[in-house]
Amino acid sequence: MSLTDPDARNRKIGSLIQPFAWVLALLALVISPVMVVILDNSADPNSFFIAFLLIYILATVGFGLLLYCTAAHRNGLGITSYVFAYAGGLYLLFAPVPAPTTHLPEGIIPSGVLYLVSVILLIIYITHAVAAHQTLQDGVETTATVTSAGVNGMVNYVTHWHLTLKFTDQSGKERWFHLGRTGYGYSVGQQFTIKYNPKNPGSKRGIVVMNG
Repeated sequence: MSLTDPDARNRKIGSLIQPFAWVLALLALVISPVMVVILDNSADPNSFFIAFLLIYILATVGFGLLLYCTAAHRNGLGITSYVFAYAGGLYLLFAPVPAPTTHLPEGIIPSGVLYLVSVILLIIYITHAVAAHQTLQDGVETTATVTSAGVNGMVNYVTHWHLTLKFTDQSGKERWFHLGRTGYGYSVGQQFTIKYNPKNPGSKRGIVVMNG
C-alpha cells in the first residue's frame, strides 16, 4: 500500500514512534517508587506530594495514551495491564510511610500485588502481539462469516457484541473463533476479512481481523 494512503502513512508514523512510546510509558510507571524514596528522605514530604502526584498522573496517562495510539496491536489485555501498573504506583504514592517493623512503605504489599498482576497480563499481551505480528507478516487472507451474534453487555452505553465466526483454512478445514465488538448492526451472515497463520491455523491468537 502506498504511503499516499492516509492509513498507511499513519501506520508508518506509528511504527516509528512506538518504540519511544514504550520507553516513555514504562519510565512513567516506574517513577512512583523513586518518588516514594524521595518523600521518605524529605524533611517536608507534604510539600512534594501534590507535585509528585500530578507528575505521576499526567506522565502515566499521557504516555499511556501515546502508546495506545501508536500500538500496532491493540488488545484489552494490554490496556488492563497498564491500568493495574498505574494503580500499583498510585497506591504506593498514597502509602509511602515506612512500616515500623519492616521499614518498607506501608503500601508495598498491595502495590506489589497490582504490579504482579500487571506483569502477568503484559506477558499474555505480548504473546498475543507477537502472534498477531507474525500473522500480519506471513498470514493468509480470507473471509470469515458470522455464525452467531449476541449482545453481552454495554460499553459506555454502546452495545457490546459477542460474535462467533467461521472460516475455512487452506487445507479445507473449517475453523471457528470468537470476537468481541462494540457498536451496532452486527448479524449472522456478516463477513469479515481476516488473516490467519497458515503454520498454525488453529491458533486463536494468530487470527487478525482486518476490518469491521
